[in-house]
Amino acid sequence: MPNDPAFPPMPAATLPEAPPRRPGPGWGETILIIAAYFALQFILGGGLAWLSQSLAKAFPDNVPGAGDRLVIVVILTLAGAAAVTLSLVTRRWGALLREGGPAGFGFTPPTGVQMVFGAVLGIVAPVIGGLLTQMLANGHEVSQSVSQLADNAHVGMRVALLPIAILVGPLVEEVLFRGALLALLRTRFGDGWAIALSAVFFGVIHLPDLGGLWYAVPNLILVGAFCAWLRVRSGSIWPALACHAANNALATMAWFS
Repeated sequence: MPNDPAFPPMPAATLPEAPPRRPGPGWGETILIIAAYFALQFILGGGLAWLSQSLAKAFPDNVPGAGDRLVIVVILTLAGAAAVTLSLVTRRWGALLREGGPAGFGFTPPTGVQMVFGAVLGIVAPVIGGLLTQMLANGHEVSQSVSQLADNAHVGMRVALLPIAILVGPLVEEVLFRGALLALLRTRFGDGWAIALSAVFFGVIHLPDLGGLWYAVPNLILVGAFCAWLRVRSGSIWPALACHAANNALATMAWFS
């Protein structure tokens, strides 16, 4: 027909559907990756300790003393466990790392005031928590295993342990507890319950490192609550890391006093 178009009309262009928003961490994967971090410490620590003892028997005059060797084992163990854990977190939740909302991990830029406030809380927490621990301990001495091993090492080895105790350990634990776990709890129960539950879990999971001394757990719960509150209020994980690092830095001062 004369009025027929030369070519049939093209169908309307359809835009590709936006990819679905990636949900926050789930129960199974969060529990597994936290468990994996501590399992890695157990496996790596056991293997490196065996290697250290074997070398000491084979070359008794050419290896450092027992205290220094133990610090080396701890440094390598925590560094290895941290590297594997952070790699797993990045591969699994890389899209959520820079999100500051409830489902994200909070690697967003903080303000200077937030960082300073976080560091101040990190100094206040062990002061309050230490008084609480002394009251509950009823005169018993409380010390984490890392503090005990540092007492038996030379000063140079204690200095070498500082970056692990102040930076590496807190970074991994903040990613796990104020990143994955807090995001999981916030999206299920809201901010208040998430802060409380994550803080309790953070304190209880350190019980083996405290030699089963339950009366030291409230101190760590307080630190966990401060860090979780900072993460929620600031929208960033960095102030929580500043709080955790300052808390550990204050504890390490006893290594040199």
